[in-house]
Amino acid sequence: SAAAADAARLLCTSQQPASLKDFKQIAQNTKFMLSELDALVVQFRRRQQGDDDKGYLNRTEFSRYMTSSALHLCADGLSEQSLDHYFRAFDTDGDGRVDFKELATGLSTLTRGGIRERAEFLFKLWDDSGDGLLQLDEFQRMAQVSLAGTSGRSEAALARRAEQSFARLDSDHDGALTLDEFLKLYNLYPELHSQLPATSRANLSPEELAVFELVGSSFALRQGTRLCHLADSPAVYLLVEGEVGVTLPGTDLKMLEVAASSEHPFLGEAVLFTADRSLYGDAAVSSPDGARFMAIKLADLMPLVLQNHRGASQLMQRFGALMYARLGEIDARLSAHADGPQGDAVRMFLDFKKMLVSQWALRYHTIGKTGKIETVPTKSVGTAADLSVAYSPGVAEPCLAIKDNPDMSYEYTSRGHLVGVVSNGTAVLGLGNIGALASKPVMEGKAVLFKKFGMLDSFDIEADQPDPEKFIELCVAISATFGGINIEDVKSPECFYIEREVQRRCSIPIMHDDQHGTAIIAGAGLLNALLLAGKSIEDIRVVVSGCGAAGFTCAKYLVSLGVRRENLIACDINGTVHVGREDLVAQPSYYLNEIAIDTPRHTLQEAVEGADCFLGLSVGGLLKPAMLATMNHDPLVFACANPYPEIDYALAKKTRKDAIVGTGRSDFPNQINNVLAFPYIFRGALDCRAKAINEDMKVAATKAIAELARSDSHFGREYIIPKPFDPRLLSVVSSAVAGAAMATNVARLRFDIDAYAARLEEDAKMRT
Repeated sequence: SAAAADAARLLCTSQQPASLKDFKQIAQNTKFMLSELDALVVQFRRRQQGDDDKGYLNRTEFSRYMTSSALHLCADGLSEQSLDHYFRAFDTDGDGRVDFKELATGLSTLTRGGIRERAEFLFKLWDDSGDGLLQLDEFQRMAQVSLAGTSGRSEAALARRAEQSFARLDSDHDGALTLDEFLKLYNLYPELHSQLPATSRANLSPEELAVFELVGSSFALRQGTRLCHLADSPAVYLLVEGEVGVTLPGTDLKMLEVAASSEHPFLGEAVLFTADRSLYGDAAVSSPDGARFMAIKLADLMPLVLQNHRGASQLMQRFGALMYARLGEIDARLSAHADGPQGDAVRMFLDFKKMLVSQWALRYHTIGKTGKIETVPTKSVGTAADLSVAYSPGVAEPCLAIKDNPDMSYEYTSRGHLVGVVSNGTAVLGLGNIGALASKPVMEGKAVLFKKFGMLDSFDIEADQPDPEKFIELCVAISATFGGINIEDVKSPECFYIEREVQRRCSIPIMHDDQHGTAIIAGAGLLNALLLAGKSIEDIRVVVSGCGAAGFTCAKYLVSLGVRRENLIACDINGTVHVGREDLVAQPSYYLNEIAIDTPRHTLQEAVEGADCFLGLSVGGLLKPAMLATMNHDPLVFACANPYPEIDYALAKKTRKDAIVGTGRSDFPNQINNVLAFPYIFRGALDCRAKAINEDMKVAATKAIAELARSDSHFGREYIIPKPFDPRLLSVVSSAVAGAAMATNVARLRFDIDAYAARLEEDAKMRT
């Protein structure tokens, strides 16, 4: 992107102030990393007058640096007298100028130093007489400059507070402060711990704050004026005082309102993810009462990101997540105007949104260390003695113990909490057969979900092996590494045979989540929806649209939950799956024959008429409003196609006010999300060292998820399925699965389920 190119250019042209040796020496003598010093060099040169790099800042240039820097944003401006004090403090050799080493050293003390270091710096800064003592007038000037704008007090009030504080600090009552007395200042003025207002500090990590201190600049937006230069100088903005509104370019439609006191007081985050400035470049940012900002130019932030600066990486992730959330909010706010006179501008925004989301998804995977997962040791490896136990010769002891008793692999290795996520890339999300390597981002993502929700570790394995028999052999061959294997994104119908055969040949839990995850969650939603509608599962008619891995398995699973087989009609691209269909007659062994029924209904429209439940795992827009209108009273609609459901949520609710609707999307109620199931099914299975994942364990998970939703105060037509971040899932679902494994004799370990559930509940609290 243009931003990356600009950053690369800056990295290449940002020569060190002297030799590389001098540059490293500065790094050793300050608390800045080399990447941070590189950013400071850019700021240092930007403040110099003229084109020549003369290697220092004169008094005027130094003033320009300090007054525009984020370091003194909280002050209502620095007086010339104050700037004189700072200039003399930074100019340690007294030559009347500040070179880069002096600037970096002074800034390091101010922004990274401990309390004593900062106190010593301020003490010397305001000791005008140089007698090693701070007089009252000197102390008052220091307080006036350092605390203006943070305390909410007038100048007179600040002077009175300073006088009172001086008296409290002057323990020997001699009318002057020593350094030791001055050190107590930080107990009286906690504002001095940071130069940023408290509201801003609360929203920034120390690493993020360091970025603003390094490359941030401050400015004010006067009352009634508009900020329209986002495109001219790409930057992200932190609002530290006031409120602003953002309107859609060329319209008076309000896109966004932001206050300094809000949880996310940022603006301009989209600039990080596209070189196209057309939309937000013309957006008007205005404030009725004036506002104050801190800005970071894209050209200053990106070099830090490319050099893996922790704070810069955190800011990128923060801004990306914020942009994603805001785009959804703005979309909802503007959608009502799509068919109005300003519809063109709204549609332009929707196109822009799609592009931004795509760019953020790419950038997300490159922030900091590329990818999403890493390997971290769980034991101390800091000494040679540690390594002699972690590896040779000490590692021989657990090896021999496992040789004598394979079950000891659960005691001496990570096997008991390690899941293999294995794919050949033949059916990746909605992307199809994109190959093993291209599936790796998805498999890494699956590993992240196992860790985040099930607190399990994972290795992702992408096998370039489309042949089912050879893929089975591979899974069996590596099974000794893992406590369980999650087969992922393998196409149907091969996936059914692959899962069945790998499980038959292995004595660890095997599950193809694409089949069972959706079925388990949809089953939980069905049970709760029937309860709300007052219907019995034995009496309802169900239509399943889509007969891939998920649809076929869902059809069979709902029958195991209690739906009568003759009351479930499955549909694919050729119509309903019925006895006598030509393609099924021609292939008696074809998997769809397992769910074929004898019915006169041969089209989706015919199947849906009078049905109680529609479960869509097919394509967007397939279920028309006219079809939904023909369903039985209180219909249940699970439209799970992504990103566009078989019927839009709002349209479904508008068509049938009595409908209970769920989708596969997180921005609508009742999301059918596999993450509610697979982390906890594997957690329960691994903790009891189950030999397999059987039907009873899946049903136990379904019933536990359904019961969890019913126990929530939000339970109702808009809440029949728990939210993915419900911390109770770990304890409730995992313990139900482990209990079912013990009851069906597939568990190697037996333990008290109540005690196990209590321990998982504590683990969930620690995770939260």
